[in-house]
Amino acid sequence: MECLQAEHLCYSYGVGNKPVLKDITFKVSEGEALGIIGLNGSGKTTLSYCLCGIIPHYLKGVMEGRVLVSGKDTREIPLYQLTSKIGIVLQDPNVQILMPTVEDDLAFALENHNIPRKEIRERIYEVMELVGITGIRDENPNNLSGGEKQLVALATVLALNPSIIVFDESLSMLDELATDRIISVMQKLKQKGTTQIIVDHTFKGLKVYDKIFILEKGQIICRGSKDRVLEDKDFLREHKIFL
Repeated sequence: MECLQAEHLCYSYGVGNKPVLKDITFKVSEGEALGIIGLNGSGKTTLSYCLCGIIPHYLKGVMEGRVLVSGKDTREIPLYQLTSKIGIVLQDPNVQILMPTVEDDLAFALENHNIPRKEIRERIYEVMELVGITGIRDENPNNLSGGEKQLVALATVLALNPSIIVFDESLSMLDELATDRIISVMQKLKQKGTTQIIVDHTFKGLKVYDKIFILEKGQIICRGSKDRVLEDKDFLREHKIFL
């Protein structure tokens, strides 16, 4: 069953501006992990924002076509409701970390969704165990390493229990150890049946992907299973996509 679809999606950041996305159409099934690969400026982050509803709810611009989450157009779902269906982990975790302690950060979104306090405590414990951050629950996030901050940002998204998670270049700024920790969580999420969209020009998330799309100048120029896309070495070299 498709849980995420884009249908003829086009987007520009204003009337008369050059389109950033051009006729993007695809489907992602429940539990799949999709790697979206592309060079800087290919439209990857803009696509991420469209998939999770930041576009058009927060960033307006000119959007044509539609994105469906569980069969519903993202235009018709308020952004606060979308966050419990599809979450996004940004490249810079500092944007997503707001509170004085890790535990407070995880509780913040849940409190805004009026989750009962007992359930908040249960969700926080469960997510901290999953992500492996129980030992830093009382720490000030500003004192954490970049990898730890990214784990906290991921945990704040997971606390809302979305069925789909978008990783927008979330691995690109991490060292090898921090990357391995995030990849380990991605693999656990895959076992749980969480759908994952991994925007990743570095191929750091390669072992998690089921399918790969290659994005260039706002268009999908190649798509298929991981093995099929990666076996065409000449195509990858031609488009400056290097493992």
